[in-house]
Amino acid sequence: MSIPPFAAIITAAGASSRFSANGKEHVKKEYLSIDGHTVLYKATKPFFNVPGLSAMIITCPEGSEDETIVALEDLADISAIPLLIVPGGMTRKESVSNALDRLRTLAVPFDYIAIHDGARPYVDEALIIRTLAAATVTGGAVPALRVTDAVKKLGKDGLIAENVDRSTLITVQTPQIFRRDEILDAYDRFPGLEADDDAAVFINAGYSCTVSRGDSKNRKITYITDIPDAEKQAEEYAKARAEGRKSAEASKRMRELLQQGDSWDESGNRK
Repeated sequence: MSIPPFAAIITAAGASSRFSANGKEHVKKEYLSIDGHTVLYKATKPFFNVPGLSAMIITCPEGSEDETIVALEDLADISAIPLLIVPGGMTRKESVSNALDRLRTLAVPFDYIAIHDGARPYVDEALIIRTLAAATVTGGAVPALRVTDAVKKLGKDGLIAENVDRSTLITVQTPQIFRRDEILDAYDRFPGLEADDDAAVFINAGYSCTVSRGDSKNRKITYITDIPDAEKQAEEYAKARAEGRKSAEASKRMRELLQQGDSWDESGNRK
């Protein structure tokens, strides 16, 4: 079968609160590097290798558009496919909703929407394609893995209260892929629904969602120990960011002074 046209949303607007350490200046995990590329780049690049990609939306914290563009490295320049940066919301669901609203405005054809965590840098083209193929059958699909560990339910007293049958349990990953009109309708009809993922919104709207074969390597970066030398990277990143902001502020101030038409020395003092 041919691969249908689809758009992709990469969610990178979260606070990375579990990733921060030692009370140091906050640095988003998506901006740090693994094996020579940023986490965000590695989470995004495989989608550009899948035929049928029509548009790419990246969500980011408001005010972090420039940092996000830098973290994407050369992805904005390697393809004619539209790549847009959209400020996120207070929750992941709000961020996805903002991205969906932006997709509605694009005059490019696509039948499906893939939604992927920007903190999952180990996704590959094969997983994307088989999840997209599954979505064409039922309307929605998520990559999943069966639970292999024993599962117990805790009581309020902290003691094991119940043994849970794991034979029907799965853990789900991203990208989660849905028919365009159906996922848009689901988000429109349940804007206030609290949901852990997009499949929950989709299913709550009455649509069918199946699973594709997940990949144990497709793990999510959650804690600072998930990235080698993350603390060193974060310190260097924060230092470079502070210097960049200082330089930008100095340049802005100099432009303002020049626009006033007065004469100033190199230190910014009036002559």
